[in-house]
Amino acid sequence: MFDRRRIRKHGLTAQALVLSVREASAFGGNGSWQKYDFTLEVRPDGREPFRVEVRERFYLIERKPGEADLVGVKYDPGTLKAGFDLAGDPRFDLEAMQRRTAQLKWAASGGAEDRAQVLARLVGLRDAGVISEEEFAALSARLG
Repeated sequence: MFDRRRIRKHGLTAQALVLSVREASAFGGNGSWQKYDFTLEVRPDGREPFRVEVRERFYLIERKPGEADLVGVKYDPGTLKAGFDLAGDPRFDLEAMQRRTAQLKWAASGGAEDRAQVLARLVGLRDAGVISEEEFAALSARLG
């Protein structure tokens, strides 16, 4: 457990290919989550790829990485242990997914709304924490 925390806090970031996923245990937490064993090929910059086994639990309503997914990880270069780093990945992080959906809906509107309406919606999204201040600035700059 302490290794896992240390790696999440101080580990180096890399991409990893999910080679396999297996259910590791029965449901836990009153049937709300399950543990899975993942085999990953970690592909760090500047060094040879290596394989690692990761056991992680996911809530049943969450999307978990599947075989052939390319995902973010953090790893310890000394022990070659790794853990998922899924924060910000819209495939697995709910907040990132909501931000991405809002951006796509806005882009799909194709300017159907007038500038004031779109700006008001962006302010609402920013104030609700759905989009960051940087994303708000970039999207409002696109309004012209």
